[in-house]
Amino acid sequence: MGDGPVTDPLVTAVVTTYGRPDHLRDAVESVREQTYDNVELVVVDDHSETPAREVLADIDLGSLADHRVVRHGTNRGANAARNTGIEAADGEYVAFLDDDDQWLPKKVARQVHAVEADDAGVAYCGIRRVLPDEERIEIPRPVDGDMTKALLCANVVGSMSVALVATEVAERVPLDERFPCWADLEWFVNLSRETAFTRVPEPLVVYDCDSPGRLTEDFGKTQRGYELFVEEFEPLAAQYGDRFRRKFRAWAAFRAGKSAVHAGRYDRARALLYSAVRAYPYEPQFATYLLAALGGERTHDLGRRVRGLKG
Repeated sequence: MGDGPVTDPLVTAVVTTYGRPDHLRDAVESVREQTYDNVELVVVDDHSETPAREVLADIDLGSLADHRVVRHGTNRGANAARNTGIEAADGEYVAFLDDDDQWLPKKVARQVHAVEADDAGVAYCGIRRVLPDEERIEIPRPVDGDMTKALLCANVVGSMSVALVATEVAERVPLDERFPCWADLEWFVNLSRETAFTRVPEPLVVYDCDSPGRLTEDFGKTQRGYELFVEEFEPLAAQYGDRFRRKFRAWAAFRAGKSAVHAGRYDRARALLYSAVRAYPYEPQFATYLLAALGGERTHDLGRRVRGLKG
């Protein structure tokens, strides 16, 4: 029996979109420009006013292994769109791309090599963060030991656009469609209980911080995501002991409190950040942000100038 040609595993690029046609075109172009040869494209249109099929009609996608658009009959939210993408995927791996992000050309190739070399089910990478007046390269730090434990305190992976996941794992662990915010972190925690993660220490995703409609602009969604996250994972955190449970609650309150500070919701920020300091007083930045929130906008501005608090 002769040896046939070796074919790279098929990767399904799932691009979820809602109401950002100009950004969608750029995102899809970045999929088309991948150096990896065996990529199919699934665009999930979450009922945009201008249908994605029309937006992409003049883009030549013939170089891809396959391409199609799946449109929701109503707007169902980002996680529902991602679950639709997983259901529609034919690839051995599925990689997500939000419509206002872009992949650099070697992103898929680097991640497929990493998951196969390390026998992992998830690969993640760094980003190039584009701000109004600068760009920042952000590479996730390596995690030694228990990935689940690390994720319960902080999103050490990043946004959905940095993740490539074995499809059979993604099918076993659907995204929770209740989450309007913190959905990526919730999913990564649950994935980490099923499979190994591997890190690609390169900035392979471009993240435009100035894009309209970022979820971080709506603190109400952050509040709801925070509440759901604590409700779902506090029993898991408690399995690591009561001290870690308090640390878990503190980090969750800190993330929500920091969002409240930058949203100008100083009353809510003070309550959340105080609870973080009280639950786990050993982390200096909890107190730093609490001090910045105490005097509202005045002390927040001072904190940004003196201590360099990041937005």
